[in-house]
Amino acid sequence: MTTRRSIFYLDDDPAQLEVFREMFGSGYDVHTSTSLDDALLALAECSPEIIISDQSMPWVKGTEFLRAAAQVCPGSARVLLTGHASLGDLLADVASGTVHLFISKPWREAEMRDALERAGALADSLRGAR
Repeated sequence: MTTRRSIFYLDDDPAQLEVFREMFGSGYDVHTSTSLDDALLALAECSPEIIISDQSMPWVKGTEFLRAAAQVCPGSARVLLTGHASLGDLLADVASGTVHLFISKPWREAEMRDALERAGALADSLRGAR
């Protein structure tokens, strides 16, 4: 029996999380949160293979959350969703290992599916093959 990959997604917009769950919940073990505190607690419990965060939230930047997530779940692939971050800032976060992939918002289903496949392969290599 094959286990489903675990994904954690933080976004301040509950509608975005619901759309994601509807599109990907049947193929992945999806955990979501709209709260930074709840997200940090959940990461320790679910230890996801893939962590996704929106960049622009009123209480934290996605890159700050992903930096903290890297400490809690170092073997997870981290994906940043952004609608307007500067390319220089993104490249610095990619170079530091905070962000492995980024997707422009609004994202399309095919684009997200591709990113999840790439992130899953990266998580496998970070954790040692599944």
